[in-house]
Amino acid sequence: MFEIVLNSLEECNNFSKRFSKTLKKGDVISLVGDLGAGKTTFTKFLGESLGINEDITSPTFNLVNMYSGKFEFNHMDLYRIDFPDELYQIDYENYFYPDGVTIIEWAEKAGYLLPKNLVEVEILKISENSRKIVIKGNNKRELEIIEEL
Repeated sequence: MFEIVLNSLEECNNFSKRFSKTLKKGDVISLVGDLGAGKTTFTKFLGESLGINEDITSPTFNLVNMYSGKFEFNHMDLYRIDFPDELYQIDYENYFYPDGVTIIEWAEKAGYLLPKNLVEVEILKISENSRKIVIKGNNKRELEIIEEL
């Protein structure tokens, strides 16, 4: 298990840079956390670390935004879906088995459709400015990332 407490946006940005160096094509990252935990902020910092020069915004209404940088970077937000089967409408396989990296906010809503090698990053809000990042190490890919961090 990997845990780190981040006490500022600067620390979050620095961690996202470290985390981005562990990523490779095909990685799918699930961001787990309550509303307001910092999932979109982490995604923005991660995208910048991967060379995305565009403004990264939450795709709450269109489910997915795609960007180009070091790799193809897909940002999904599943907050508005009610059932995993709704993802068939957007050809979810393109994002769950990507040529680049996919990051998914509210990934738990995809249920049984999620890939087995998913990297789950939990963000816990400790206070207004502090967050705890947890990567449990539930699969081989998570363990590889933990080792590199």
